[in-house]
Amino acid sequence: MELVFVYNAKTDVISAVTDYAHKVLSPSTYKCDLCQLTYHNLGQRKAWKAFKKSSNAKMEFWYIRQFEQEFKFSADYPVIFERKNGKLEIVLDKDQLSAFKDVDELIGALKSYQQLNE
Repeated sequence: MELVFVYNAKTDVISAVTDYAHKVLSPSTYKCDLCQLTYHNLGQRKAWKAFKKSSNAKMEFWYIRQFEQEFKFSADYPVIFERKNGKLEIVLDKDQLSAFKDVDELIGALKSYQQLNE
């Protein structure tokens, strides 16, 4: 299984600094639920890091600009896809990601998806 994670973020320095400040000053209005679930202000959440290490799924992580350049495709970000036979199928969309309360819920959903699709 190959999962493709696309953050609703950009990689340039100004965007990174702005995103960091936004997460600190007004986290409830930050635009990337996937970022908030998997990272805190000091880096990756421990549970997320452990899940990535223990999972059998191949995982790719992208930011908007690089994803759209590589795949010639856009979506409503953030989003998680599964790549099957060269095509991207949505696993969790923006609304589903925004409904998770914490990283443990995200991990549970991904584990369930993996079990159903392996």
